[in-house]
Amino acid sequence: MDDPVQRHPTRAEQLDILASIIAETVRPDGTVLEFGCGVGYVAHLILKKQPALSIMGVDRNAGALEQARGNLAGYQDAFTGMEGDLEKIGEIALPTQPFDAIYTALTFHDLPDTAKQAVIAAAARRLAPEGVFLLYDRIRLTAPGQFPLQQTVWSRIERVYGTAMRTADTYDSYIEDLGTDNRPASLTDYLDWFPSAGLNPQVIHLHGNIALIGGTKA
Repeated sequence: MDDPVQRHPTRAEQLDILASIIAETVRPDGTVLEFGCGVGYVAHLILKKQPALSIMGVDRNAGALEQARGNLAGYQDAFTGMEGDLEKIGEIALPTQPFDAIYTALTFHDLPDTAKQAVIAAAARRLAPEGVFLLYDRIRLTAPGQFPLQQTVWSRIERVYGTAMRTADTYDSYIEDLGTDNRPASLTDYLDWFPSAGLNPQVIHLHGNIALIGGTKA
């Protein structure tokens, strides 16, 4: 299954890290929940490493869920799709049993901050005692004086990988380019929101302005 996005050069490495963590730390017959599963690409990466897992994917796009079911049909009913809007997380009829791992990949920047916090809290409530919540998403840059440092990182990524990530000439143009629909949270926000939900946060991988953050029950 090919990556349906392929928009930035470090994505494959970071998604492989996410998939490896789940495949190698969750018991072989464990249960996993994905918020914002799309067409099932990340679930495919995980099941390719550990096909005995059971993954439930939630997405508001019925068409994407149907594609996910088709894309993952070869894993012997390991994937179950559920339609639901993460901005209304309280209305999604999720199973009551705890999950060994919960993850979300490049979905949070589409959510308002209140919804981000609500989803993190919902993940904390549904984690098994030894479970982990993994959040992979863009991080909002908040230090104008340090923006040249970020530009240097972006330039290096383009030189090394031959493909550019997000770029901007100035901090103000970076903020303007985000617009109103692209709403990444800052790293400080996440390091506040995880403990508020009862999770101990840890930055597992950060490259450019894309972070993988893990949370375990406090």
